[in-house]
Amino acid sequence: MRSLKSNVARYTLALLATAIALLLRWSLTPLFGDTNPYHTLWAAIVFTSWYCGLGPSIISVILGATGVAFFFLSPYYSLAVQDPADRFGFVGFLLLSGVIVALGEVNRRAQSVRFHQARLLDLANDAIIELDVRDDTIQYWNEGAEKLYGWSKADALGKPIHTLLKTVFPLSVIETKAMLMRQGNWQGELIHTKHDGARIYVTSRWTLQENRRRTSGTWLEINRDITERKKAEQELQNAYAELENRVAERTDELRQTNQLLRLLSVQLLRSQDEERRRIARELHDGVGQYLAGIAMTLEGLRTDPNVFPVSLAHKLQEATKATNSCISEVRTMSHLLHPPLLEELGLASAVQWYVEGFAARSGIKTDIHMPEDLGRIGNEIEIVLFRVLQESLTNIYRHSGSKAAIIEIGADSQQVWLQVQDEGKTNGHASPEPFRPGVGITGMRERVKDLGGVLEIASGQMGSRVKATIPLAPRSQVAAPDRNVSVGRHS
Repeated sequence: MRSLKSNVARYTLALLATAIALLLRWSLTPLFGDTNPYHTLWAAIVFTSWYCGLGPSIISVILGATGVAFFFLSPYYSLAVQDPADRFGFVGFLLLSGVIVALGEVNRRAQSVRFHQARLLDLANDAIIELDVRDDTIQYWNEGAEKLYGWSKADALGKPIHTLLKTVFPLSVIETKAMLMRQGNWQGELIHTKHDGARIYVTSRWTLQENRRRTSGTWLEINRDITERKKAEQELQNAYAELENRVAERTDELRQTNQLLRLLSVQLLRSQDEERRRIARELHDGVGQYLAGIAMTLEGLRTDPNVFPVSLAHKLQEATKATNSCISEVRTMSHLLHPPLLEELGLASAVQWYVEGFAARSGIKTDIHMPEDLGRIGNEIEIVLFRVLQESLTNIYRHSGSKAAIIEIGADSQQVWLQVQDEGKTNGHASPEPFRPGVGITGMRERVKDLGGVLEIASGQMGSRVKATIPLAPRSQVAAPDRNVSVGRHS
């Protein structure tokens, strides 16, 4: 219905324009006479061709030509045109009118396309702006730009865009336009200021409209508001930074807690050593002495026939033997808790004594390789290395199933190391179980670390290996590792 009304209006307008043009020519007859019958019609033809459309303009031409032939060409009031000159003029009118109608249709369609494009651009949510390349003045400003920035078309057209919007570029405006001229397009993020003074972030795309003349023409700018996205990114970045700070704080707290626990663990192990030393001394000096006194008393009674009859002598002999065995066990227990050789003669003697006893008790063959003149390397280091040796050999005896073990001790001017290696299971049917350090080895790791050293544990097809390496103080004098010799094998 709306289209029908529009068509009726266009045809009506064309008819009115033609009728007015004919009436005007009729009124000018006293002035022009029979000459120039088409003068007033040209305006009607041009008007209808440009504004009324193809159909109305054709009707206007036909109606105009008919009116001229009927009213102004001889014979009058007849459609027959007899004069050759009038016929020639009539045909010329029709031809020229046809050209005008064709040009008008082309122009009307071009305007319709431009109007349709402009309407589509206005319907777009993005801000679409056309600018002059020479001075950056605004040539087109769509409704999306009005909504985004708050300036109307009347306010914006003809204004330099970067002055109006106070554009902040990631690079300078000169560099940005140079990229546009060189590449024909540019894309990036800008900061603009709205009519109310609010600053917004936009993602902008620029496209050069005429590339053949880079010094003139227009370029199209398409802007999209990304302020909320930038705010969300900033909030996310702030949250991430806050999370990192909290993680760093918790990590620092955990590190301090672990450091405290490690120090407490080391202190506990040192206290354990002190307690072992105390118990060892009490066993040796207290219980051992009492047992020795009992053994002496029993021996005296056994050799004095006046006290016990001869028939009970064998009982006293058994009691004396049991007491001596108890003394030996107490002495061994005391030495295992804290070998006196460790304090009196150093690590080398204590290791030699302990390994001999271990081989005798366990039946595991052991080889020791260490320098002949290892010397003293400090009480704390010697105690730690001795405890590592004890724990390692105990694990071999309990878990490894190996029939042999190799102990290596070495030192140079900067560090000392102890390594204990077993041969794994030797039955040929099962691979050795992975080495699982117990509480003792874990504690030794902390003690080694407390002295600045490293405890390495490795397990594989060839057996398990425990190696402790501890740095020496500058004043310590130790032998070079190439002076290591084989001390012997124990079984």
